[in-house]
Amino acid sequence: MADGGFFPELDLSEVDQIESTESVRSETKWTYVIDWRNRRLELTDSGHPRKTQTYGEYLVQTAMKILNTERFQYVVYGEDIGVEKSEWPGWEDIEIKRDIEEALTAHTEIEQAEVLSMQRVGRDMYLQISLTGLVGTALLEEEIRL
Repeated sequence: MADGGFFPELDLSEVDQIESTESVRSETKWTYVIDWRNRRLELTDSGHPRKTQTYGEYLVQTAMKILNTERFQYVVYGEDIGVEKSEWPGWEDIEIKRDIEEALTAHTEIEQAEVLSMQRVGRDMYLQISLTGLVGTALLEEEIRL
C-alpha cells in the first residue's frame, strides 16, 4: 500500500507454480472436520482446526459438504456443486435419491454414491450412503436438516 491506495500490490509471479488439488494424490487428501449439526469447525485439544485422519473420513466430510450446500445459491461454486435441498420437502424419495447420487458423483474424488436408506422424520432426513472414492470406500450415516 505504498501508493496510499486501498488495495495492496501483490506479487503473483509464482501463482502458476501452486499445485492444484487435482494433482494431489488421493490417499493424501484431507479437509477440515465440520460438525454439520452444530455448524461448527471441530477443534483439537490445543484449539486448532481438526483435519481428517483417513481417506474414508475425507470422503464423508466431502459428501457432507455437498449435501449441506444448496445448489445454485453460491457464486463461488459451479452449477454442479450441491443439492437442491430446499426442494426436497415436495419431492418424492426417488427424486431426492437421484439428486443426492448425482451431486456426490459430480465430485472428482467420488466415483460412485449409492443411497442405501433414507428416512424422513419431520424436518430431518436420516441417510445411509455408500461412497466409493478413487482409492477407498466409506459409509456415510448422518442426519441432515431439510
